[in-house]
Parts: sequence; C-alpha cells; structure tokens
Amino acid sequence: MPCTKCENGKYKWGKTGECKYDSKEECEKANPKKYSKMKPTPLGKKSYEEYAKELKEFNLSKVEKVHLGAMDDLRKAVDKLKTYDLEKDLSSLRSQYKTINGVLTKLKSQSKTFVKDYGKFEGKADKQWSDYQKASKLSSEIAKDLRELGIDGNSFTQEFDNALADAETIGQESFKATQNDFKNYNDIVDLTE
Repeated sequence: MPCTKCENGKYKWGKTGECKYDSKEECEKANPKKYSKMKPTPLGKKSYEEYAKELKEFNLSKVEKVHLGAMDDLRKAVDKLKTYDLEKDLSSLRSQYKTINGVLTKLKSQSKTFVKDYGKFEGKADKQWSDYQKASKLSSEIAKDLRELGIDGNSFTQEFDNALADAETIGQESFKATQNDFKNYNDIVDLTE
C-alpha cells in the first residue's frame, strides 16, 4: 500500500493510516519494511512508479467510459430538445395574436361607435316619447274643446290621431327593442374599456 496525500496536506500509509507525515518521502522512509514485502505485480516485475502509472491509466480508461456514457446521455437529451419546435409554435401564436388583436381593435372601435349611437338613439327615443305625450295630450284637449263647442272633433284631429298612433307604436317598439334586442349591451360596453 503506498503513501497517499490527505485532505489536510499531510501523508498517510495506506487507507487506514494516520495523516501525520509532512512529505511523501517521510511517509515512505517511516514504512520501509512494508515496501520490501511488496511482491511484483501480475503484469511482470515493475517498479512501484510503473505500477502506479498503469493503475492510473487503467482508472482513466474507466473514467473515459463513464464520460462516454454521459456523452451518450447528453446527446439523447440534446436530441430530445431538438424535437421541441418552439420557434414554429411561437410564430403561430404571434400570428394568432396579431389576427385577434386586429379583430379586437376593430371590435373595440365598432363597440365605441355602437355605444355612442345607442346613447344618441336612447336620447332621441326619450325625446320622441316626451313629444308624443305632449302631442297626445294636446290632441285630447282639442278634441274635448271641439266637443264642448258641438263640433265633431274626430274629423278635425283624425289626420293627427293617425300620426300620434304611429308615433306611439314606434315609441313602444323602440323601448321593447332596447329591452329585448340589445340584451348584451353591457358586454359591448365592457369591450370599450
């Protein structure tokens, strides 16, 4: 068993020796009997240094095999990485995003226009209904005054009554439409934000 260097920088004899020698020479001089009992290796009569060199080379060949195995594992790992076509997937996602973003931009613009027009429509519908109520009240008052005078009020107000009836129908249909046709109005408003 040769002298080996310890972690603390000192040397010891064999695997179980105490790390107490300051140099390799000191360790070998302290254990001369053990050197003389060493027998030649099966590889022939060689010096200790030759034997140590062969042993070192033998161990290196095992290390190379381990590294070659690790290289195969690395090659397989890299080959697996090549199967991921992230650039293609990313390109596809960018294209989809661009399309959706374009549609969304147009949709937001149309939504803003719709909300603005809807607001104008509601304002007109409210004004139309208010004007209808005023005209209807006025028509009723005129018909009442004419009856009090003994005049057939229907003949004087008939053309106005038809216009009032149409206005009432349009006003009611407009209100129903805002309640039924535009149920998702709030969702459209959300798109404008």
